[in-house]
Amino acid sequence: MKVKACLNQKKAIISSLTRLKNKTLEDINELDSSELKIRKNRFDTIGEELKTIFDNLFSLARDNEIEDYILEKQELFDTWEEMLILLDRRVSHLNKTNKNTEVTRTRNSDSTEIKLPTLSLPTFSGVIDEWLTFSDLFQAAVTNNQNLTGAQKLQYLKGVLKGDAQEIVQSLPITDGNFQIAWDLLKERYFHKREILSSLMKKLMNISPITCESHAQILKLVDSTKECVRLLETLDLKVEGTADIILMFIIQFKLDSTTRGWWERSLDSEKIPSLSELLQFLTNHARPLITEGYGVKRNISNKKVTLVASGFQLHCSYCQNNHNLHKCDAFQNLSVQKRVNFVKSNNICFNCLTQFHRKSACKSTNKCRKCGKSHHTLLHFMTPSEPNSSIPRDANNSVLSASTQVFNPVMSDATNTDTGPNPPNVNNPSITSCSGFDSNSQVLLCTALVNVYDSFGGTQLCRVLLDPGSQACLITNSCLERVGLPRKRAHVRISCLGASDTRTNGISEIKFTPHFTSNISFVTSVYVVNKIVGQLPHFSLDSSWSEPFSDLKLADPTFFKSGPIDILIGVNIALPMLKGQSLSLGDSKLFAVRSDLVWIVAGNVPSEEMFSSITVNSIQVVTEDLLSNFWKLDSVPEASLLTSEERACEDHFIETHVRNEDGRYVVRLTFHSPPSKLGDSRESAIRRFNSLEHSLIKKPAIYSQYRDFMQEYLTLGHMELVPKHD
Repeated sequence: MKVKACLNQKKAIISSLTRLKNKTLEDINELDSSELKIRKNRFDTIGEELKTIFDNLFSLARDNEIEDYILEKQELFDTWEEMLILLDRRVSHLNKTNKNTEVTRTRNSDSTEIKLPTLSLPTFSGVIDEWLTFSDLFQAAVTNNQNLTGAQKLQYLKGVLKGDAQEIVQSLPITDGNFQIAWDLLKERYFHKREILSSLMKKLMNISPITCESHAQILKLVDSTKECVRLLETLDLKVEGTADIILMFIIQFKLDSTTRGWWERSLDSEKIPSLSELLQFLTNHARPLITEGYGVKRNISNKKVTLVASGFQLHCSYCQNNHNLHKCDAFQNLSVQKRVNFVKSNNICFNCLTQFHRKSACKSTNKCRKCGKSHHTLLHFMTPSEPNSSIPRDANNSVLSASTQVFNPVMSDATNTDTGPNPPNVNNPSITSCSGFDSNSQVLLCTALVNVYDSFGGTQLCRVLLDPGSQACLITNSCLERVGLPRKRAHVRISCLGASDTRTNGISEIKFTPHFTSNISFVTSVYVVNKIVGQLPHFSLDSSWSEPFSDLKLADPTFFKSGPIDILIGVNIALPMLKGQSLSLGDSKLFAVRSDLVWIVAGNVPSEEMFSSITVNSIQVVTEDLLSNFWKLDSVPEASLLTSEERACEDHFIETHVRNEDGRYVVRLTFHSPPSKLGDSRESAIRRFNSLEHSLIKKPAIYSQYRDFMQEYLTLGHMELVPKHD
């Protein structure tokens, strides 16, 4: 800030201080407590501004000017302090007078009063649909209070107004007569019945529909509807007759299919229900749902239990048992034609196999997994080239029963094959996770959403995988760059299930909390890698898989959606998080595990997708082998120096090499791993190839030589085009 600008600001502030001082001295004896408080606040503001201006002047002024500024500051602050002392004395005098009056009233009172908490006045910022509520509360608390003067009421009114509403009455002096003027100005601006009605109807139409049979969602719908109805009645608009029926149908269409089904069963066939009857039904229907979810968890022991809550109770329309129709063994044992006939005769949706709505109104996005059309897979008519789809499910299970899933990690030590002396204290422990695999299902692993603190002190939402079978915690390069945390150099080897080792790109330290609270936090070191694992789960599931857990607070509310993993939490953090409690809802194979991140959903879900890869995480941080190599230098090998891999390469050369007519050796290329394990390498190769071509196009001479070289390679048969389907 320049010196001239500071001097201009100082001049304006001194002028304000002088005017306020003179005005206060004139009417000091006529000010009440609230007005004295306002004056004192204005003096405090001027004092802060003076301090800021002089601080800036001291930093910009020359050495010979500083002494003058110090003297001027002292004089101004002496005047400022004198006015504050005068105001404090006046306030103290008024408090003594009020205290004596209060003591007199107390002595004359025969009743004992209870001290109630101070009520805060409502605020109003100019939002038109908030005017009615604000008007009622303010008039009851202030306007109708006979003990307040008009000036005091106006002071209270100015104190609760914000934004545009405050600007309307800001210029009015605080006098007894101006309160009614201010109130009329606000009423003229914001009390328009047509605009308020339009805002209320918009709010009513935008009430969030119920997505599942939930106590909280049902009561939220009821409360929002009743609030709109009460405000309509405040405008002298009675909700009755045709208006009542219209509102009833609007709210009815916001119900989920299950709740709407119960509502339809409760109605008479002839009578048209009213809005009040619908709201009363919803209130009664939501009451027993209170005991579900967290209410049942008090009886959960540390052992795994199966919980079937009344809110999650399902009904099969074929066998009348408690499960979905598509999970019914008896229904699946029928032929496709009989299944279709049953669905038609019972008015069941062809797409999701549930009642209470037709196929045209079905919200499910699932399609037939065999033909991709909008009907359930169980209703698919097979063609002669397709296998028989009506084989009973038990027959398939008998084949798959030999593949048992094992989730227990097995500890093993690396075998030392070195024939020389063993180096002291050198071992390479490893962890191996064994898991069976059912090709007709996919396994949901333990994922969670956490808030990771970034370099600016804020948080970034990240998706983590809890892996008690991992010795280390990992983070992806992209995630670390997103949170902006520093990294240190650390080039260690990460070993996964005997596959080729991966070098880390450094090490960092992160602090994270659950996504819903910051009361608990975790700090851990993480190794930086390019990629931890692919998308989890492999394919997104239908959102209906989350409905049994809707009343639980989930660590990953999007566990059914396929997505990337940013962080892997190893055994040192993941294992202490787990609390040992688990829930299994209904006959679902999913279960929820209690942890410090609340409930984590995992388990097995059926799927007709065939997976070409299986995700098994087993991470081992391998220490550097420098010490081992040192010991090997002093030992004489008893056998060949070739490793098993080098021996295999030599054998491959001996078996496959030939010598052509030019005298050159020709040998067949070999792969360390099958090409299928390369995964989705085609897109990466195309992207790099296009990047090379774009860079060469900018240099025509080099690009021409490049094209000639590539054409020669193609002509000589050294390369060929890759078919699109490969």
